Amino acid sequence: MSRGSFFRTLPGRARCGRMEVGVRKISFGDFLLTGEIIIIGMAEAVHLAALFLGLSFARCSKILGGLTGAAFVFGAGFLLVRRRAAAKSGTARRGGSPAAGQRDRAVTLLRGMFLAVAASQLIFICGGDTMYRQGDMTVETVGSFLAADAVWQVNPMTGMPYLEGMPLRRKILCLPTLYGSLCRLTGLRPETVVWTIVPAAVLLSCYVAYGALGKALFPEDPGKRACFLLAVAVLLWTGAYGYGMDGFGALCSGWQGAVIRNVVLLPWLLSLCLRKKWPGIVLCVLAEACMAWTLYGLGACAALGAGMGLAQLCCGKRAAASRGKGGAG
Repeated sequence: MSRGSFFRTLPGRARCGRMEVGVRKISFGDFLLTGEIIIIGMAEAVHLAALFLGLSFARCSKILGGLTGAAFVFGAGFLLVRRRAAAKSGTARRGGSPAAGQRDRAVTLLRGMFLAVAASQLIFICGGDTMYRQGDMTVETVGSFLAADAVWQVNPMTGMPYLEGMPLRRKILCLPTLYGSLCRLTGLRPETVVWTIVPAAVLLSCYVAYGALGKALFPEDPGKRACFLLAVAVLLWTGAYGYGMDGFGALCSGWQGAVIRNVVLLPWLLSLCLRKKWPGIVLCVLAEACMAWTLYGLGACAALGAGMGLAQLCCGKRAAASRGKGGAG
């Protein structure tokens, strides 16, 4: 394979109009992950309002709950309209050959194995005290927000007001506000939300993100996509016993912003880069800035998006130059 041919040979490039449309359309996974990032953005907005405008945490929680409910209603209506439009366009699949039936059975088996592994991981998260909490103060921070009815007013380690300021870059991270709002709206304890509900949701979102990546890599082969997801699930289990591995983060500390970035944002962003969905890439960069503490807020998502964009631009120019030389010859 010649230099610069990687992006030209990716599945779904303009080999035919049907495939190009199929790869570029918005999938349910894209819609779901976009909705989650929008919720993170709304949490950041109310967090900044509490931090700089002095709004009470209870009021911010109500605002966030109302915005989330409105976004859910809008999203459900959008999906309903889209489903009706798809039904009217007559995109129903036709029956396949006996060989296709055998492939379908193999795909079903692979998907069943993946679901079994994913279910075991959910049981691991929800079944006991398996979280790694050393040095993490998220639960205590959420508890201080709820008790003080304010953001970053009480030191969760001492129960007293902060005597010294903390870095602004850290103060603007919104996940404690998001988790605290979920506690206030549902009445659940911070330990339940942070150590059980959020890691389970992050694990499911992780597989949605890797599912989107598998669809971008293998758009016409459901068997390879099922194999890809099964391999990801097994690798997460394998990495669950090594501190710093993505599997350890997803299964033992899934509420942390860096973990959400590594197992949800980065694989989804890579799939977006392969499909050239640049607005979604910008959302991933902003979401990381709201969740993960990096020095200037532009971390791995910005680096990956910029690198992939530059690589595709260079490969596109080389391809155009090669076609020009071929035409001249």
